[in-house]
Formats: sequence, structure tokens, C-alpha cells
Amino acid sequence: MMENGKPGSVRLFTVGNGFTLSRLVLLPIAISGIALDMGYLAVAGMALALISDLLDGRISRRLGTASDFGKNLDSTVDFVLLYSLFITFYAAGRLATYQFAVIYLAMLATLTLQLLSSGVKSDNAVIRTTFGKPAGALQYTYLLILVAREVAPRQTVLALVGSVLFGILAAAIGLYVIECVVRVRKLIASPGRDPS
Repeated sequence: MMENGKPGSVRLFTVGNGFTLSRLVLLPIAISGIALDMGYLAVAGMALALISDLLDGRISRRLGTASDFGKNLDSTVDFVLLYSLFITFYAAGRLATYQFAVIYLAMLATLTLQLLSSGVKSDNAVIRTTFGKPAGALQYTYLLILVAREVAPRQTVLALVGSVLFGILAAAIGLYVIECVVRVRKLIASPGRDPS
């Protein structure tokens, strides 16, 4: 890998990566807002996390510090943020069990695919799938609806949009899980798989 003209060098501490890591600092703020029924705190934490998510890659590319490490860090932090908040909403009683089960299925599919593919030699540690990005974007959007409902719980429009969005999200997760199962079966059957 080459970055900043030096073969093999990767800068771990960059401005872009700092923006990515800031989401982990904001996560407890959003969790506290949900758990303590302080909706505006949850909205503030999530809004800042969203801004961070929108800026980290752009800043890295602009400064010439984009790297596979940064992309993988971004994916990992997004994973932690999303599922931590979904678990918090479920624990706080603001996410139905069937909704949590569908979302949890996506998390398990992602973890299974990533863990089983970790033995396969690849330039990029994060396995990309056709339906993974759309399912992830829909989860993020649904999470934003849930956070918005923390400050506007009686908004019928938000509830309706949330229900429709969850239906679309469930379909996307279904396709994603099927794709993951197919990929996992290929990984297991692949003779090129690293046995360690």
C-alpha cells in the first residue's frame, strides 16, 4: 500500500480517522439520551455522529490520507454505532421484538460473513456485498427516524414513515441475508480458503 508517496506507510492518526473515531465518543451521548428519556441529547449525539460520517471520507480524500485502514475503520465504527443504538432502543422498549429480530439478523449475517472471510487472503479486510450497502443505508435512515421520534413521539407522519421504511428495510435485510448465506457457503466450499 502506498500513501503520501511512501511505499508501505499508512498513517493511522489522520484528521479523517479522527472524525471517524469521534462517533465512538458521541455514541454514549446518544445512548444516554435514549436511556434517560432525554430526546434532545440523543438527537444532538446522533446529529453530530451523522455529520462526522459525512465528513470523514471527504476530508481524507481531500487531504490525500485516504487508506484501506480508514475505510475499514469507518465500516467498523458504523457497525458499532448502528447496532449499539438499535440494542439501546430495544432495551428501552422503543423497538418491537420483531423489528429488533430482523435488524439483529443483519448484524449476525455481517459478523458471520466477516469472520469466515477473515482467513481468505484479500487486500481489503471488509467483504463488500451487493445488498450490504443499501441495507446499511436503510438501517441508518431507520435509526434516524427512531432518534427523531425521541423528540417528536406523537408525530403520526414519523410513525407512518417509520413503518413503511421498516418494511423496505426488512426486505433489503432479507436479500442481504440470502446473499451472505450464499457467500458463506462459497467460502466454506472454496479450496483456496486459508485453513487457519
